[in-house]
Amino acid sequence: MRKFKVKINDQEFVVEVEEIGVENATPVVPRPKIGHFDPKQERHEDKTKQSPVPSSDKNSVVAQLPGTIVRLLKSEGDVVDANEPVLILEAMKMENEITAPVKGKIKRIHVKEGQKVAKGDLLFEIE
Repeated sequence: MRKFKVKINDQEFVVEVEEIGVENATPVVPRPKIGHFDPKQERHEDKTKQSPVPSSDKNSVVAQLPGTIVRLLKSEGDVVDANEPVLILEAMKMENEITAPVKGKIKRIHVKEGQKVAKGDLLFEIE
């Protein structure tokens, strides 16, 4: 057994690898290098504030990605400004503020805290 230290996403792991059948092993042929990923050059967008997915009704807000409703920040009947946070949707271990697309009064909230939603599910409506 040989021990190796592997680093994945800035977290180190120690793994043991057992060599078996070395005499019958298929030789490893290196692959040509196609490209190099440099995380410093990767463009990162702020995904904590997401605008609603465009729909046929500009006053209806649907989920842009599947997740869980973590917190309702507003209630039915509350008046909101455009881009004001209405609820928090956790998706891919990130909390995303879902905002009002327009100024108005929250007509109906179609979700509750702890509810799982799919992409395209109706979250709330504004009148």
